[in-house]
Amino acid sequence: MLTQIELENFKCFKERTAFPLGKLTLLTGINGCGKSTLLQSLLLMRQSIDHNENTDQILLNGSCISLNSFNDVRNRNNSINEHIKFKYYYTQKFDFDDVVEIVKGFFEYSLKENIDDDMNAQIEEIQLYILKKSIEINVNYNNFRYHICDYDCVIETYKVKQKGTSTIANLMPKSHFSTDDVLGNEIASMCLKDELAPFHLRLYFNFNHIHYISADRLGPQEFYLKSTINKFPNVGAKGEFTVNILYKKRDDLVNEKLCLGEDAKTLATQTEEWLNEIFNGAKVEVPSSESNILELLFNTSTSKDRFRPANVGFGYSYILPIVVSGLIAKEGEILIVENPEAHLHPKAQSRLAKFLAKVSSCGVQVFIESHSDHILNALRIAVLDDIITHEDLSILYFQQNPEQPVVQIPVQPNGGIEEWPEGFFDQMDKDFARLFGM
Repeated sequence: MLTQIELENFKCFKERTAFPLGKLTLLTGINGCGKSTLLQSLLLMRQSIDHNENTDQILLNGSCISLNSFNDVRNRNNSINEHIKFKYYYTQKFDFDDVVEIVKGFFEYSLKENIDDDMNAQIEEIQLYILKKSIEINVNYNNFRYHICDYDCVIETYKVKQKGTSTIANLMPKSHFSTDDVLGNEIASMCLKDELAPFHLRLYFNFNHIHYISADRLGPQEFYLKSTINKFPNVGAKGEFTVNILYKKRDDLVNEKLCLGEDAKTLATQTEEWLNEIFNGAKVEVPSSESNILELLFNTSTSKDRFRPANVGFGYSYILPIVVSGLIAKEGEILIVENPEAHLHPKAQSRLAKFLAKVSSCGVQVFIESHSDHILNALRIAVLDDIITHEDLSILYFQQNPEQPVVQIPVQPNGGIEEWPEGFFDQMDKDFARLFGM
């Protein structure tokens, strides 16, 4: 899981700025103050791997976002020679029967302009830093328990020497994924478990496992063309592959923690269950088709009638890719949702936020960008209801203050918030003060 991101010289962030993250992170605040910029630092990595998994380039225009040229994404107030910096802190925990491994560290990318193609950014350097590697071993034999800490403050710097000769795989140096792990072999000898040796294969975050649903989602469509599902199954940034995912993976099982009702725990059934939960009645169907065209049919009640998306309102089409993404996301992956409140009644907003909180409790790291106080309050209630803990929820408020562009809002164990900065979901109070002369 990512625990913090730091950005430097990237768009509006001139100085190094830190963003503390949780299992669920809510991005709120003033328009144009950097919420999307934070998310773009992840989406650039994912779309670069989508384009070429062995690349040493960051693709500025791709499957998720289009940011134009390098000159458009570097901060204009810094020297043109200053590099863009992305720094990602992570904590990884792995359970192997009797062994628990916890790894903490960071990886930092230094990006410069590609003089041959300014629509890309060239990776100049990657810095890998293992802050702490902790391993606990429980062995039934004589009830021995071992606790091993090693690799404290180990750092490796990987420089890209020449464009086109990269040994980077999925934006990580290939050399770092070695199975020759001395510590792992020692542990294997102690536990008589040789399969524990190749720890390095699991140490680092995988940037291409990021689900992303943008604010600019597809509205109701008359039909959907059949398409091949990507190697990493996802609904697409605009939700354009949602119907294909539902059609081809309808019988796939979803995480039991997310299942509602007594019916099957399949993607098709649970998609319908959650739409019914969020909208107080819903049916969704993708009929079998022998042609290259798929249809999506909805109903807002339990009757047998089915209607095309244009006849049931935008809310159903806008929420469907979010629900499907949450149900197909696996532990260790990331789900990014922009403006989940779009076209939704307040009650539906609240129930959708509860769904996303449940997704984050299943080991999927969730990012929500929202301007809705209903989303905020539903996440606070999720803390109150023990769906997530207050430590797992990070609320970041972006403001027009160059000295402190982002503030983390602490949440109490009961869901309460004691610190309310100026501009943080306070417009309703200001409006009431005007209306009632308070």
